[in-house]
Amino acid sequence: MTPFSHNKQQGFSLTELMIALTISLILIFGIVSIYISSKRGYSLQDGMSRQQENARSSLDVLLRDLRMAGFPQTNPDIKFIDEATTADGGGGNSDSITVQYESATDCLGQATPVNSCGVKACAINRYFINAGNLMCQGNGSADTEAIAEGITNMQILYGVDTDLTRDDLANKYVRWSNVTATERKNIVGVRIGFLSITPTDSAGAANTTVYSVLDQPITVTDKRIHRVYVSTVGLRNRLK
Repeated sequence: MTPFSHNKQQGFSLTELMIALTISLILIFGIVSIYISSKRGYSLQDGMSRQQENARSSLDVLLRDLRMAGFPQTNPDIKFIDEATTADGGGGNSDSITVQYESATDCLGQATPVNSCGVKACAINRYFINAGNLMCQGNGSADTEAIAEGITNMQILYGVDTDLTRDDLANKYVRWSNVTATERKNIVGVRIGFLSITPTDSAGAANTTVYSVLDQPITVTDKRIHRVYVSTVGLRNRLK
């Protein structure tokens, strides 16, 4: 008769269990680290893309209006800018500019008053910075609207043709406050500088860089990524 035998039940030892748990934790930590790194990289790329898009759309809108400024040349009642509401910010603050041209609608798409420029209806669009947005106020309404976000500073220089013979080339670019009353009729170009930012903070340390926006130093104290955009446009309706 075969004797009855007992099979001992076998399993993991405490040491083996601890090793398995350690390996699992290392794998989980690696997966989480990859996920966080990927998420940060995506957020950074997305923020920089939005930053570039906002700056370019801002420049497109403003430069388009400046190319139209003073249209048409045959209407002496239409000035290329409204001198009363165009101003330097001073001390690194943002400048503002008010553009005029014959149009049935203003920058907000609203109908312009019939006699806003002599006997013609013209757009009188004021551009300025408010709470990190490029704003426009049209003459069809007292309302203002954000053209683009993420624009923290705007500086403007005016190109003056100082030649006696007027070759329509700017000999100097100066701030509005430095353009004399005589030189204002000889402005042939405008140079725009924007300081744009990403929508969210980056993972790095606080940004303490001093950025040069045209002739103005601008100091920042946040963790966002900043970039300066500059563009120059000729005033078509001011040229001979």
